[in-house]
Amino acid sequence: MTAHTEILIRPREHDDASCPPCSDLPALRAYFDREGFAVIRRLLPLAACEAARQAFLHEVLPARRAYFKRHASGRYERNVYTEYGHMKYPIMNLQDIGGRRFRQFRQRGLELLTHPQVRQLMRQLFGEPARLVHTMYFDGNQATWAHRDGDYFDSTAAGRMIGVWIAAEDIHPDAGRFYVVPGSHRSIMAGIDDPNGARYKRQMDDFVRSGPCDCVAPVMMQGDVILWSALTVHGSLPTADARHTRRSFTGHYVPDSQPLRRYLSDAPTDRYIAVNNVPIALHEDGHTLGGVLKAALKSDYPLLYGALRRATAACGLGAR
Repeated sequence: MTAHTEILIRPREHDDASCPPCSDLPALRAYFDREGFAVIRRLLPLAACEAARQAFLHEVLPARRAYFKRHASGRYERNVYTEYGHMKYPIMNLQDIGGRRFRQFRQRGLELLTHPQVRQLMRQLFGEPARLVHTMYFDGNQATWAHRDGDYFDSTAAGRMIGVWIAAEDIHPDAGRFYVVPGSHRSIMAGIDDPNGARYKRQMDDFVRSGPCDCVAPVMMQGDVILWSALTVHGSLPTADARHTRRSFTGHYVPDSQPLRRYLSDAPTDRYIAVNNVPIALHEDGHTLGGVLKAALKSDYPLLYGALRRATAACGLGAR
């Protein structure tokens, strides 16, 4: 086997000395532009990370009947647990969670993703204020396939969106680490198909394993942050030991002057809330009475919501 064939089994560790600190902004920006990613150690206070982690443990993890929008399916589904009791599939768009039951999780998570340190870093890298347009939370590892965020959504200027991955705890190396492929944002990839399709996944997997670029999977500790370009190939390693979690929050920022462009949906994103003076895009219909009631049902009255889903599906109306 070549080194690249085994790269997802034994990826290269990140050399922290190669990445400039936040205090040297010109060097950090040059590094990010060249490599397509950056690792910032202890950017966020441990207390803020722990508060968000504890909110998940107390409110979300035990909620076996509540519905959350899932990254894997794009639908509202209940928690699926691993053999060790971890939430298998990540939650998508914390800002759209309604009702009362998960207020602390929603608030603490959004406060972490919009922390003044993150807000300032985004402003410096973009040269202008930024908006948070997409969020996620991970507990267990669904082994996310290699992909580029820009194949799903991006700013109108391709590649300008920046992803932010925050370690809410010390991530064990065997928990299915986040990996990036440095320099891949400069690679030209022709013939991109449906990014959820089998051909796309094979193409990206071949690029990671046999392409011209290396693969880096940094060991992440609580408060550490990874930034990456919308065109940088990344994913998560297979889980080597399912006893461990990878509790983390992900956000995607675009410059204030750039509209969000979504390639798999034409739905407008023109409704925002603000946390820590950062606009956060809402993707659900939470501005109407019907939308508010639906959001409350999903979290606070899941049995009733489930019954309504089954009833509408039986009538051929579908349900989200």
